[in-house]
Order: sequence, then structure tokens, then C-alpha cells
Amino acid sequence: MIETALVELIDRATAECAEQQRADLHNRLRQIRTRVLDPTQLVLVVGESKQGKSALVNAIVNAPVCASGDDVTTVVPTLVRYADEPTALLIEHEPRQGPAALDRMPVPIEQVQEHLDRALALGRPVTRGEVGIPRAVLQNGLALMDTPGVGSVSSSLTATTLAVVAEADALLMVSDATQELTTNEISFLKQATALCPNVALVLPKIDRTPHWRKVLEVNRKHLDNAGVAAKIFPVSASIRMRAMQAKNSALNTESGFPPLLEFLQTELAGKHEQSTRRLVAHNVSEALTQVNDALKAELAAQNPRTAAETLVELETAQRRAEDLRRVSNRWQKALNDGISELYADIEFDFRERSWAILHEVNEIFETADPLEIWDEFREWLADRLTDAIVETFEWLDARQARLAEVVAEEMRAEHSADSPALERIRPPSPLDEVPEPKLPARSEYKRFDQFLTGLRGSYGGVLMFGMMTSIGLGLGLFNVVSISAGVLLGIKSLDEEKDSRLRRRQTEVKSAVQRHVEQVIFHVNREAKTAIRTVHRGLHAHYMQITEDAQTEISRAIQEIKRSAERSAVDRDQRAREIRQKLEDLTSLRRRVTMLTQNRITAA
Repeated sequence: MIETALVELIDRATAECAEQQRADLHNRLRQIRTRVLDPTQLVLVVGESKQGKSALVNAIVNAPVCASGDDVTTVVPTLVRYADEPTALLIEHEPRQGPAALDRMPVPIEQVQEHLDRALALGRPVTRGEVGIPRAVLQNGLALMDTPGVGSVSSSLTATTLAVVAEADALLMVSDATQELTTNEISFLKQATALCPNVALVLPKIDRTPHWRKVLEVNRKHLDNAGVAAKIFPVSASIRMRAMQAKNSALNTESGFPPLLEFLQTELAGKHEQSTRRLVAHNVSEALTQVNDALKAELAAQNPRTAAETLVELETAQRRAEDLRRVSNRWQKALNDGISELYADIEFDFRERSWAILHEVNEIFETADPLEIWDEFREWLADRLTDAIVETFEWLDARQARLAEVVAEEMRAEHSADSPALERIRPPSPLDEVPEPKLPARSEYKRFDQFLTGLRGSYGGVLMFGMMTSIGLGLGLFNVVSISAGVLLGIKSLDEEKDSRLRRRQTEVKSAVQRHVEQVIFHVNREAKTAIRTVHRGLHAHYMQITEDAQTEISRAIQEIKRSAERSAVDRDQRAREIRQKLEDLTSLRRRVTMLTQNRITAA
């Protein structure tokens, strides 16, 4: 069986990695071995943030297994597979000596996101979530993995997604139908198809996009120009969920999901062996290349050295280690200080813009009547708040780019490092979540009420002036003077009441607008802090990975210097012969990997 040949190849490569004390490569190949023996057909759901990946997974399995929404961002992968009973786990990877250990923490299936957020906030090393549900679409081994957004602020999130691409049987690239594929998305597709050529493009949200067919054709041209062979599936997750609830087959057909499910359930099964070959070939070849390079470097270092040369090399390596520790402390301090400043500045920035808007509102309603300008005012307020939100997030985007450069400069002072790829931070739309301010109840002044107000004012005037003229001039209570005075006082009372009502309306509207703006401030600050946390995690993970790689390289160099110093000339000659023999064995093994990629390997 081909499976036996693949496992044998992995085992031989794993033994070579273990012999060279490469625990990282050893652990990776052990994971690949487990993957080969697992009949699961893994499908990655990938794409940029806020494209509807989680909603797509939920619609495929007809269950809310992945948290979705405008205020939710996927930060770790979530694997959805078949289980007889609903289950959910958080998988933690503890960096220990020897093989990687996976800690599985059961959580209630309806509270996966809450437990995940809490675990990440506490700094726990959660690597993925796993959800098991009884669904026919998953019963034959299909497993869906919802992944973090690619091409985001966090290059580590993109790296996290790419790290599992090579293990996948297929990719579903999600890019909503509201716009054509971006440069970042096409670039990621090129990277991904080199590792997993079985790719499909999914265009969700067609129910919200009347021009989705035009977008589909443009995307098809983009894929052709990029040399990416991928089927395209326009779908609507919301229509699919409604169809499943109503058990309406016509509505389900309208959702576009039946062709996508056919692709997942039939086409993938025939390509499982091919993708398994590709997975093994890629990982074994990569591991053997690293082992081969290390052995060649060791062979080159077998020449005899004096004690003085060895001491100089050892001191140089130790200085590099000390410099790296200092650099690590500096960039972490720069990052933490920058993030703290961002948290403090972002809240003040939008609040200051909001205060300016409220000042304009107060000036408007010093003279204007809310009843007369309300519709126009609501549009103006929404536009001003939207502009303020966009300006705040553009400012935040510039600040995160500047912070990334500051951290990179600290790193480059002693060590070469590439800055992570930063995606523009997108402004949120909190106005959709916040109720609009409303006019005060019973704010209209009806004609009958105006008549009564005028009547009350005129009645007092008629009585007062009527009595004065009757006593002083001997006229009757109702005369020209008293009636004229009553009319004037009635008009004055009516004007005063109108003015009082206007002032009351203005005050109430100012208060309503202020409450509305405060709610918008709350939502904007929450979204901004979420974006800052994502920036922090991404930059920290990026530079920490560079630091750890450098530390590993320096540690190996120090160990090799010490081992070399302890060897005699005879030992070095013997070791050189062993290395040459090992390199020949690796060449033979790499030849078998080449045969694997050409589909010519058979069971031993």
C-alpha cells in the first residue's frame, strides 16, 4: 500500500532528524505521520479578515460552530469535524523538551469563543480550537478548518495559516462578492497553490451584492492572469441558513451551496492520495534539506583548530548571544511602550473629534428648530461621525506602521530582520449597531394648543385693562383698549410658549445626540482596542519568532564549537567519514522523495 511506503519514508527522515538532535523537525514529521494515517480530508477556509469565512463554515455544516460577525476576528484556527455527540476542545501546545505535547481542554460547545478569548487574554498558548458535531456532510472524513485572516497586520496570522496549508487536501479561498480580488489575496493564492494546488474561490454575500456576476467574471480573469486554476462558487450563507431552517430546497439552490458541497464531497475524495503524497514530499524534503545543510557545515568544520581559534569563536558566539538578549529586551520594551501609548492616545483621539462634532451640534441647535431640519441633520450627523471614525482609524493605521518600524529598528541594531507585512486597519461601522437619536415625543405644537395658549394670555389682558379703563375712564369691561391689549398679550404668550417649546426641543435633542455620540465612542474605542491587541500580538509573534530562531542558531553554534574543541584529530577524521556516509544516505533518501512527487514510489 502507498500508505506503508509513505510512513516508512517519514520514519526514516524522522530518525535522521532525531540523530541530528533537530527536535523541531522531528516533531513536525511526527505530526505529518499522524496526518498520513488519518483518513480525514482537511479543507482550509482561508481569506482576509471580515470576508465571511466563519459564516461560510457555519453554513456548510448548518450549525453556529464558529463565532462570526463584524465584531469578531478569528485569531487561532478552528477545526470542525464529525463526532457522534457535540464536543468542543481548546488545544494548547506547551513548549517542553522532546516531542510536542498537546493539552486538550474541553469547553461547552456554545461557549467556545468566550473560553478562547479568556484563554488568550490570560496568555495561554492556545494553538487551535476543535469542534465535533454529528453532520452527514462530515461523516465521510471531511474536516473544515476556519483560519485567521491572511495578509493582516499580523504577518504571524498569515504564517499561521500558511503553516497548515501544506497539510490540507484543499483550500477554500473566501473573498466576498462586494469587490474583486485584491493584490494581497492574489499574492496569497500564489503562495498557497504552490503548497496545495487543489483550490476553490468562494464568493459569499451575493445576496447583498446585485453586481456579483460582474465581480465573478473579473475574478476569473485575475485567476487566469495569475496562473491559478480554481473553481469559483458564488454563495450566500444567510440564504443557506434560512433554507436549512425552512427545509426549502429551492431556497437552498438559490444560496449556491449545492455545487460547493458536491465539490467537497466528491472531487476531494479522488485527490486525497495525491495531496497526501504532496504533503509528505514537501515536509520530508524540507527536513532533509535542513539536516543535509547542517551536516555539510559540520563537515566543513572538521579541520583542526588551535585552542586560541576555538576560544575566539566561542567568545564571538557568546557575545552574539548576549547582544541578542539585549536586543530582545529593547524591542519588547519599545513594543510594549508603543502599545501603551496607542491605548492611551486612541481613546482621546476619537473623543476629541466627537467633542468637536457635539460643539457643532450645540451651535446648530442654538437657533435651528429640530422639527424643521431633522432629516437633513441626521444625515449630516452620520456623515460627520463616519468621517471622524475613518480619520481615527487612518491615524491608527499610520501609528501602527510607525510602531512596526520603531520595533524593527531596535531589532536591526544588532540583527537583520524583515518588517511584517501590514494590512491597512479597516474602519468599523458602529453606526449600524447604535440606535439613531430620535425627536422628543409629542414635540409638535398643535393648532388647538396654540389657540388655548393665546386665549389664556389674552383673557388676563382683557380683564386687567378692562378694569383699569372702567375705573379710570368709565368704559365697559370689554372695550377697544382692553380687547387690543388682550390680543397683544395673547400673541406675546403664544410666542413665549413657542420659544419655550423650541428651547425644550433643542435641549432634548442635544441630550439625545450626546447620548448617541457616547454610544458611538464606546463602540469605536472597543473596535480600536481590538485592532491594537491584534497589532500587538502580530508584531510580538513576528519578532519573537525571529529572536527564537536566532537563539537556536547561536545555541547550536556554541554546542558545535564545544564539541569540535573536544575532538582529537582521529575523532575528526572518523566523524568526517561518518558525515560523508550520512550525506550519501540522505542523497538516496531525497531521491525517493523525488520519486514520490512523480507518483513513482511504491510500497517497500
